[in-house]
Amino acid sequence: MSAMNTFVVLFRRDRGPLSEAERLSLGGDIAAWARRHNDAGHRLAPHILAPESRHIGPHCDAVQAEPLPVTALLFLQARDLDDAAHVAETHPGMRHGFTVEVRAWSAPNPAAPPSAAAP
Repeated sequence: MSAMNTFVVLFRRDRGPLSEAERLSLGGDIAAWARRHNDAGHRLAPHILAPESRHIGPHCDAVQAEPLPVTALLFLQARDLDDAAHVAETHPGMRHGFTVEVRAWSAPNPAAPPSAAAP
């Protein structure tokens, strides 16, 4: 098998909350989907985001809102972007109004050694 790289899938959804029946159905579907992809070596690591947030920075009042808020992140291992996108497009959330964006994940640039004057 070729080397695996880390990708992140960003989930967005603009509809209201799922009904209890939808949530239960989706949960079962995701569990089966995750087992299949983990068994295939994709090493899934999901992270759900809370709906509350704070916008911080000098331009917060002028921030253009994203078209849809990010609701969850899924880190996964895949050969390349096409492989990661194929995994993402089969996610059961796609049938419940979620859209996804797939990006390569990389470590931040190495930081310069801290100086004594750094805050």
